[in-house]
Amino acid sequence: MKTMFVAAAMASALSLSTPATAGFFDLTLAPYLGGSLGQATSDITCTAGTSCDDTGNAWKIFGGLEVNEYISMEVGYADMGEVKYTGTKTGTRDVNGMTMQVVGTMALNEQFTLIGKGGFGILHSDVKGNVALAGATLSTEDTDLEWMLGLGAQYNFTPSVGLRLEWERYFEVGGKDASSTGEADIDLITAGLVFKF
Repeated sequence: MKTMFVAAAMASALSLSTPATAGFFDLTLAPYLGGSLGQATSDITCTAGTSCDDTGNAWKIFGGLEVNEYISMEVGYADMGEVKYTGTKTGTRDVNGMTMQVVGTMALNEQFTLIGKGGFGILHSDVKGNVALAGATLSTEDTDLEWMLGLGAQYNFTPSVGLRLEWERYFEVGGKDASSTGEADIDLITAGLVFKF
C-alpha cells in the first residue's frame, strides 16, 4: 500500500512539473529562409557646399534555425544601399556584408509574433570620389565588425509562410580615421517573406 502511495505521489509530482519545464526548453530546431526589401538611411555628416542623399534602396537574404518558440539563430547577407554626395564634394558610399543575430520572439497568437534581435555584422564600407579623402586617393574601404539591434513583427499566413517587418540599427559602420571611410549609424527598414521548413 505504501509503495502504491509513493508511486502515485511521484507520478503526480512529475505530471505537475512537466508544464513548468515545457516551452523555453522544448527544442523545435526548425530551419527557415527569408528575403526582404526596403530602405537604409545613413547618419552621415555633410560638409558645407555638399548635398547628401543619405537614403538608398536596400535588401537582405537570411536563413536561421528556430531553437524553440522563443529563440532563433540567424545569419544573412545585407546590401544597405548607396549614399550619394554632390556639390563641392562628390562620390558614393556603399555598405554591405554578412550579418549574425540572435532573434527573440513572442507569439501573441498563432498569426502574430513580436521580434527583438541583437548581434553584429561583418560589414564592408566602400567610399568613392573626392569625398573619400582629403588627399589624392579617390577610393577608400573598410571592413569591420559592427554591433546591431532590431525590432519587428511577423504575420504568419500559414505555419510555414510569414510576412516579416523589421527595423534594424547598425552602429558606427566604417572606419573612424580621417583617412578612412568615416563612421555612420545605419537604420535598415525592410519587409519580406519567411519560409519555415
